[in-house]
Amino acid sequence: MSEEQLKYGGLCNQCHTNHLLPVMPVLPEARRLIQKLETSRSIQPDDPDFSTDILFGKARGQMFGLMLALDVQGGSRILKAFSGQFNGHYRAKGWVPPIFNVDEFQRINTPGEKQIKALSKRILTTSDPAEQRLLKEARRNQSRRLMKQIHNLYILENFRGERQPMSAFFSKDKGMPTGAGDCCAPKLIHYAITHNLSPIGLGEFYFGLENRSGSKQHGQFYAPCTSGCAPILGFMLCGLVK
Repeated sequence: MSEEQLKYGGLCNQCHTNHLLPVMPVLPEARRLIQKLETSRSIQPDDPDFSTDILFGKARGQMFGLMLALDVQGGSRILKAFSGQFNGHYRAKGWVPPIFNVDEFQRINTPGEKQIKALSKRILTTSDPAEQRLLKEARRNQSRRLMKQIHNLYILENFRGERQPMSAFFSKDKGMPTGAGDCCAPKLIHYAITHNLSPIGLGEFYFGLENRSGSKQHGQFYAPCTSGCAPILGFMLCGLVK
């Protein structure tokens, strides 16, 4: 499939209809963003933490996304997002934030991670096999509790005003795949929903050093991931009138 034919969305689990956004309306602007990032070598030029140099080094590359949307007056809006974190940051000026509340995430994650690290340290410092087994089990349970608390922060909405926890879209046996809800497309759609904007185009491109598997190349556009995005995007786009 050519870049111009890409579409972002999926099958809605409520109305059982495929809801899709085309890349074409946003493609020229997305290509301009690639050129701008290549020239400025930063996603936020006034802060060295946001230099794109890391994407051509140890961090390799990262996915970025752009959305063209209309506000209630019919004016055009361009929204941009990066997948996951950028160099340890969830938020950057001019880029849409994650679906979850970052402050609430940090309130939960910081003490949870400290407990896990403390258990890991105790595992390394004990030579008693029985105690090690108990500590490993305690660490595993703590990791599961923390992950469940974090996943509970992801509440998905759609253009009909419906809300569902993200966990509802994934098998309870397998759980949610790593990074589900953190890709550019769900971030952009969530922002549009919560800011009364109507998307008309969406695209995601890879920026940086080729990924380790060789499946993503710098400056190329790619369809949304099948594991983390496909199960949720259809629901999120349900009710959108274009």
